[in-house]
Amino acid sequence: MKTVALFLILTGLLGRAQGWDNNYDEPLNFNCPAGQSISSITSENSNYHEDRRWEFGCQATFGQSAECYWTNYINDFDQVLLFECPAEHVIAGISSYHNNYYEDRRWRFHCCRSPCVTTNCNWSSYVNSFDEYFTWTVPSRNVLVGAQSYHQNYEEDRRWKYKVCVQYRC
Repeated sequence: MKTVALFLILTGLLGRAQGWDNNYDEPLNFNCPAGQSISSITSENSNYHEDRRWEFGCQATFGQSAECYWTNYINDFDQVLLFECPAEHVIAGISSYHNNYYEDRRWRFHCCRSPCVTTNCNWSSYVNSFDEYFTWTVPSRNVLVGAQSYHQNYEEDRRWKYKVCVQYRC
């Protein structure tokens, strides 16, 4: 019985390790399949690398069109990031690269048009503390439309908030 339990634990850990969309100090380029937007965000910090690795989930998005675009980089290293897709758009992808000198990342976003997004929107509270693992899920019947973070040099990490809006069938 102990062997079976150990096997299941190791299988779970190996499966989890394979789910990351980037490695520490490496670029991150994630895009949901057509017609979907980001539904969950998981991140793990490494004090050794002074970086995070990321994993994203996707959900079907009502009325989402193929009208999509990538932004330019939104933030400079060590600076605040504040981003929202335009009205009637959702975040369907995220890209970043890490710089070892600054121990920070620059970020850009993939926005896709979806006329089924309402103006009933709100920002989450901070979803993480510095240097901690976190998992955050877009609330039911909502879509991700924005991100906000700040970098603290002492911790060499970022704290994150996310903006969501209600979606409806259209």
